[in-house]
Order: sequence, then C-alpha cells, then structure tokens
Amino acid sequence: MENSTQPVQKLSDLAAILLEKLKAAQTDITLDFQEMSVQGPGPAGQPGQWKLNGKLTLKTKSSGANQS
Repeated sequence: MENSTQPVQKLSDLAAILLEKLKAAQTDITLDFQEMSVQGPGPAGQPGQWKLNGKLTLKTKSSGANQS
C-alpha cells in the first residue's frame, strides 16, 4: 500500500494498513489525530469518551529472520 494522506474511514482499514506496514523490514508510521473521539471503557466499567489529538509514531526494525 502506498503512502497516503487520505483519511481512513473504517477502523478495520486502519488495522490492515498498520499490519501490512509493520511486517516490512524497517518502517516508521506516524498517525496524526485531529480531534478524534472514540468510545471506550470509562470509570467503573461504564462507557467513556476518549479524545485523541496529536501524533502517534510506531517504529519497527526486523532482525532479518522469519520475514514474510
């Protein structure tokens, strides 16, 4: 998959892109969240609203063994 600045509409698409990129020999991924809201666990197990605004960078480097 090529580098893209297009917004990802579905979480499943984002997961597929991340897994593909992380399997590469060496890669850096930067995700830029701008006022993103996600529903997740909150206090006492009740649903809560999480807000993401900023960058998350993932880096991986393969040792060369078991690359697929």
